[in-house]
Amino acid sequence: MMLVSLAIRASLVVLSITAFCLIYNTFFHPLAKFPGPWYAAASSLPLAVISLLKREPQYLLRITCKYGHGGNIAPPPPPPPLGDKPIRIAPTLLLSPKSAHIKDIYWDANHNTESGLYNTVMLGHPPNIFTIDGNEHRALRKALGGPHQKSDLISLFIAKMTRLCFGETWGFVEKLIDERGILRSFRDGLVLFGFVGRWRGFRETLMVEARVDGEPLSPIRRRAHVTILVMVGADTTGTALSSTPNYMLTHPECLKKARAEVDEADKRGLLSNPAQYEETKAHLPYMAASTKEGGLLLRPPATNLFGRVAGKGGAKVGSVWVPEMEMTSNAYVVQRDPELFAPDPESFRPERWLESEEKSARMETAKLVFGVGPRVCLDKGTAVPELYKLFPEIIRRYLVGGGVAYNKDLLVNLRLRDEEWYLESLAFKQALSSMSAVFAS
Repeated sequence: MMLVSLAIRASLVVLSITAFCLIYNTFFHPLAKFPGPWYAAASSLPLAVISLLKREPQYLLRITCKYGHGGNIAPPPPPPPLGDKPIRIAPTLLLSPKSAHIKDIYWDANHNTESGLYNTVMLGHPPNIFTIDGNEHRALRKALGGPHQKSDLISLFIAKMTRLCFGETWGFVEKLIDERGILRSFRDGLVLFGFVGRWRGFRETLMVEARVDGEPLSPIRRRAHVTILVMVGADTTGTALSSTPNYMLTHPECLKKARAEVDEADKRGLLSNPAQYEETKAHLPYMAASTKEGGLLLRPPATNLFGRVAGKGGAKVGSVWVPEMEMTSNAYVVQRDPELFAPDPESFRPERWLESEEKSARMETAKLVFGVGPRVCLDKGTAVPELYKLFPEIIRRYLVGGGVAYNKDLLVNLRLRDEEWYLESLAFKQALSSMSAVFAS
């Protein structure tokens, strides 16, 4: 009888605490004045579940359409410009879907402390390159991402990442498989990373926080950094590499226009063998625009919540003052800002990048795919040239066909335009093998 009584009392205490938290978060919290779904204001669990279901980008875009215009009713299309007020997507987290707010959130040195999302040890024990503290991050970034010359990048490609990191190649290219299951393991781990990072209660009460002192990088921490750089760099770039061909195959008129541009530049002797990054930027504007549009803008590889904590006293985001809480943006949402990417923010239209230099520059500043500010992606200088160099060579050497599915399991048929030319280039053959592995994954 006593045990039953204790169980009832314990249950009442838990229910009372839960009810108090829900009421406080919904009506009395410093962020209660911001618009957003009631369930998101009450608990961070819904956002964690949505992430687990792999629907977070679409969910964030939907609530932006509903709450991002200053009211609770979605306006009729075409949508008007977004309001200045961020949207509350968790009890302590605000989402700003407006591209004009990126600078306020990510460039201010007072807000260089990351949100608790990265304090999950899913990406290695802190402090690592995703470390929360801004001062620690500056020191690590200086050590891991110092200035690079072109010769450094060439050496990186020649030596191969796995040989540099582990002393030998692992056979990804030669065998066209996910050797040792490293990519699969990384992707499987992302599910738990997203869930735990968004459910604050689980992260702060059930997980044991790992702490290290200020000693130099230990072998374990070095290994963690290498794993992060290889996995995050390889998987995100692979996603971008597969997205642009997907869009171009489902938009044949764009593929035809890009092929005509590449053939014309090749006929005029403007392209090396293989085409160089600077040549693509200078002589293949439509090809470059297609790469930006498909692989980086509409289907960004990393649609995470790159949160920041507002500094002491809060922060001004647009015309709104935000308390000392977490604030974030999202590449999938902000890169569809109707004010900047109108009239068709959801459409694959490379021409938007060629309409005017001023508009193109504004759209560049709104791209969140590599992050911005002091924490911009260390691998950006390698990933972008990879994208710009590969696609012109595919179109230059192959007749590309396929497109049996829009998104998943897209099958691509490549037929050589000039077999003799291809056989002369062993380097391109190896690049093609790498590309095939990306499509296969």
